[in-house]
Amino acid sequence: MAQPMYNEADIISTLNGTDTTGRWKALWAQTAGNVKVDMAGSTGQAVTFAMTASQLLPIKVMKIYGTGSSITTGNLYGLN
Repeated sequence: MAQPMYNEADIISTLNGTDTTGRWKALWAQTAGNVKVDMAGSTGQAVTFAMTASQLLPIKVMKIYGTGSSITTGNLYGLN
């Protein structure tokens, strides 16, 4: 039987401009909006992605910025 690509999903909080750190293999957005991140292996240069509703963004992420991200808490998930 094939193994699933992602085994767990973390709800990402962007409440009140809160930054969230962790290690995720991908992001999934329930609603459309922007998400500002530090990608794994980057040198601290943040990148902003415009995501559509139900979009899977298969990038390795280490930090998600509350300020600069418009996807609200409960609508953005980090996948591992």
